[in-house]
Amino acid sequence: MAADDYAWFDDHDSGLAESFCVTFVRGLTPREAFDRLGVVPDSEADDSYEEAICASAVAGGTILIEFNGFAGTSDTVAGLLSPGTVTAAVFGNINLDRQFVYSADGQVVTEFEPDFPGSRSGTDPDRLLAHMAALGMPTEDVDAGGWGNPIHTALALAERVTGVRLTPEAIDHATLIGSSSHLVWE
Repeated sequence: MAADDYAWFDDHDSGLAESFCVTFVRGLTPREAFDRLGVVPDSEADDSYEEAICASAVAGGTILIEFNGFAGTSDTVAGLLSPGTVTAAVFGNINLDRQFVYSADGQVVTEFEPDFPGSRSGTDPDRLLAHMAALGMPTEDVDAGGWGNPIHTALALAERVTGVRLTPEAIDHATLIGSSSHLVWE
């Protein structure tokens, strides 16, 4: 996969690209992901209600989608969702706030702003360097821009490190929908 594989994301008719958090979860079903997060599926809900989180089954795991949300990037969600597996969350909004968070076994391993991938933190901030370099993402501090689309590259990185792929179908056909209002940003 390459960053260009996610060029469709900006133009998807859901409007998700305006403000979103997409969490790639390896090896869990949507129900298992919701159970770990304490999210109760709501059969009456749609993806437009406040603090909605949608879960879609995909090859290799689950995609969690938040329209206008960011819970997937929180330490709380990493702690609940990633024990025994790995997750990667990509957040962005129209104000150009952006975040990439890779978690494993309940810990945030690597996190950074996709526009500035040279400034990383976490328990092992350099763990993903080979994957980042393979995607053409800078691994040292550089000025923003000039190296590609940061969000497309972050989505490709999330796929690469989890083995889970975001597709238009995953956005359009959620298996479960519930509220993420109890998940707190830390």
